Amino acid sequence: MKVRGLWLGILFVAAFSACRPTKPVSQGLKGQVFWLEGNLMPQAGGTVSAPQEKDLRSPVARRVVIHTLTTLDQLNVGDFLIGSIQTPRIAELETDENGRFEIELPIGAYSVFTVEEEGYFANVFDQYNHVNPIQVKEGEWTFLEIVVNYLAVY
Repeated sequence: MKVRGLWLGILFVAAFSACRPTKPVSQGLKGQVFWLEGNLMPQAGGTVSAPQEKDLRSPVARRVVIHTLTTLDQLNVGDFLIGSIQTPRIAELETDENGRFEIELPIGAYSVFTVEEEGYFANVFDQYNHVNPIQVKEGEWTFLEIVVNYLAVY
């Protein structure tokens, strides 16, 4: 009798476990924002090698905004920053103090910008003039490094 009750208990637990709703597979965007400024021009005649750009940048907290995939002609661009974005905003978030961020997003193509004091910033464009484009695929996390460098000189 005890063995039969044990088997019934195991079957009950197995059946109950199979009926539990499962969490949907998540996907979205993860990344980090860095700040870079100053003179990054190559130095001539020095015996000491110049530091690499990656060594000079520092993590920075920023507000990040995500829009539907945006092209250059859908922006009002100033000297260094973007004044306004003419595509729908999908999401926005604050990074942590080290510039790290993570957000779940539906499958699709998006453009990513940082918010600066005088406007928006993005400095990556593809061959179709899409601004800082990313692609979110089903069940996958896209990683993006953003280097805010509008005060750097190359």
